[in-house]
Amino acid sequence: MLFGTHLDWPEYAASLGLLVLAWIAVATVQDDERGQRRTVTGALVFLAALGLARNAAGGSLTAIGVVVLLPVLFVALHVRNQLGLWLSLAALAAFYLVPLLLIGGRDYPASDYRPALLTAAISAIAGLVTHRLVDDVRSRADQAQRRELMLTRISETVSELYLSADPRRAACRATLEITQAQAVALYEPEPGSGRLVMTTTTGTPDSIAAGVPARAGSAPDTALRTRRPQLIGDNVAEHVGSLELWQADGCPPSVLYQPLLKGDQAIGVLVVSWADRATMDGPRVAGAKLLAHEIAAVIDRVDVLERLTDEALTDSLTGLPNRRAWDAALAGVLGDGDQRVAVAVLDLDHFKAFNDQHGHPVGDLLLRETAAAWRAQLRAGDLLARIGGEEFALLLYERDADSARRLAERLQACVPRGQTCSVGLADSVPDEQPQRLVARADAALYEAKARGRNRVVTAQPPDAL
Repeated sequence: MLFGTHLDWPEYAASLGLLVLAWIAVATVQDDERGQRRTVTGALVFLAALGLARNAAGGSLTAIGVVVLLPVLFVALHVRNQLGLWLSLAALAAFYLVPLLLIGGRDYPASDYRPALLTAAISAIAGLVTHRLVDDVRSRADQAQRRELMLTRISETVSELYLSADPRRAACRATLEITQAQAVALYEPEPGSGRLVMTTTTGTPDSIAAGVPARAGSAPDTALRTRRPQLIGDNVAEHVGSLELWQADGCPPSVLYQPLLKGDQAIGVLVVSWADRATMDGPRVAGAKLLAHEIAAVIDRVDVLERLTDEALTDSLTGLPNRRAWDAALAGVLGDGDQRVAVAVLDLDHFKAFNDQHGHPVGDLLLRETAAAWRAQLRAGDLLARIGGEEFALLLYERDADSARRLAERLQACVPRGQTCSVGLADSVPDEQPQRLVARADAALYEAKARGRNRVVTAQPPDAL
């Protein structure tokens, strides 16, 4: 028999029944809270079953010392919180000490106190050490899984950023989600002044945050100059770029300032704020650093594309929109049937003779000076473009024929270096195609040239032609 040489069979049968219940409780270990409670309950029932079996065999300790450690180790392996482990250790101590205290006698002699206490102490050490080791392994595994998920999400995010219409804002929102941050923002050097200013944020509204400069000597300023990340967790208010914006974001106690690097050059600073303490070697900071690398590449690519687009739509000599930009603007405005516009085509008179007399550098200078003089006469919404060598086009919004003619005459009067120009004007009519409108203005320009130059001619409406 398993225990002793004689048994109390009813009590022994009851212990077997409890063993079956304990097995049912732990047969399918689950990682949720309910499953862990079942695991602890099963361990306690198992110890109760061993206690009954021991008592049924007359208090024998044969084979009990090893078996009684099993539920403690099982709980240490499968239960995350220490409360369940301490309950198991308390039950193990009760298994040994309660019979000695309450029953005693020949079945439970006083000489069993020492092995009972020793076994309980060894079980406690084994259970606590096992629980700590398992908890450490589990924590490392969870971190590895979080890092893997983060890397997967970062990879997906990079593709999304390249396709986003607003990559800066998309980058901040992705960083907020992936790093579980409280707020995310971008500081970038201001064109011209070089000041470090906030350009995008997920926290404070852009109407308040956009353009706010970072304080000199602050953490973002230091991150940009040194090209090294600054993780602030102490005296945060003394290091933030803007105290007001930090307060508006809820005074997060941990802020990372991660430089955005393009080679050896810092092109901005990613600001990530957390509601709790972050560590430099933690997965959230590691994720922010990886995202910063990709965000820098995306921002640089977007800026290059915008610069190339601007160059493709800008006349390099005068700085005005070129023919491509003019065609796109005209098609866009005439696509809205309710928009009334006037078009003027302007051509400098005798420009070839001027070039032959003064040379091409002076001719180029005349074009630049003319563009600047004419641009100063226009409203903010009007569009002046250079569409040919000495030919310009003007798109005038919501102007009638008389006001358009008066403007054209003012432009004639301010041509530099004593030169003159001829102008052809045309008013748009409903559903008119861009090519037809420009053709009418061109015809008016040719008429102005034919009539002696240095004059403004207004095109006839299409139905009068």
